[in-house]
Amino acid sequence: MRILYIFPRTTPDPAEAVAEHARRRGILQSAAHAGTTVDIKELDGCPPAIESLRDAYAVAPGIIAMAESLQDQYDAMIVGCFGDPAVDGAIEGTRIPIVGCALPAMATALLLGDRFAVLSPSESSAAGMRQQVRTAGLLERYAGAVAVGIGVREFALDPERTLETAIESGRRAMDLGAEVLVLGCMSLAFSGVSDNMQDRLGIPVINPLRTAVQMAEMLVNARLTPSRRFAGTSASAGLSAVQH
Repeated sequence: MRILYIFPRTTPDPAEAVAEHARRRGILQSAAHAGTTVDIKELDGCPPAIESLRDAYAVAPGIIAMAESLQDQYDAMIVGCFGDPAVDGAIEGTRIPIVGCALPAMATALLLGDRFAVLSPSESSAAGMRQQVRTAGLLERYAGAVAVGIGVREFALDPERTLETAIESGRRAMDLGAEVLVLGCMSLAFSGVSDNMQDRLGIPVINPLRTAVQMAEMLVNARLTPSRRFAGTSASAGLSAVQH
């Protein structure tokens, strides 16, 4: 099985792009089962990170174009941003399973506790999560979102600070009534904090890169693809100001 992870950004420094792709691909591959190959490709002419609604809309054409042009080379695709930008548009023009990262993670949270909370990078992205959860129809199970307060491109700079800050944010989310935590940023997910957080907080902490990879594998193995019957008529599940 071959899965494409669409990295919806353009890294300004080519050397950084090579190193970051290799790092993320290794982590993605470790989340996959034996026999699955995960490739990663980023877009051209896009922002270096998704940190606003404007950024989310800016990457949408590239996501759709990449999905349509490469669909014959892959069994499934993942849009690698917690905002799930353009997932519905990509589904409309393709024949293979395409998933975002937020919806598989939130769906998994429903199996693990009554209420979940999302840890988001900034106050603005945390505020935008409510609309994303509403679109998914999950407000009754949503405890809220808590801002971690670390920039998207800063999560990997100081792993210890990232871990401790994420744990403190997790405690605040638990005070809101959350029984399950979801990492609401792919850069946070790739920082490797989820297992340590889970051990120290004592509740499930969902890493969206893992759930996205394994959801894509499941859909392929089950011979399932999203319904195209009403493709393009529903509101986008993404386009909140959350980062990748």
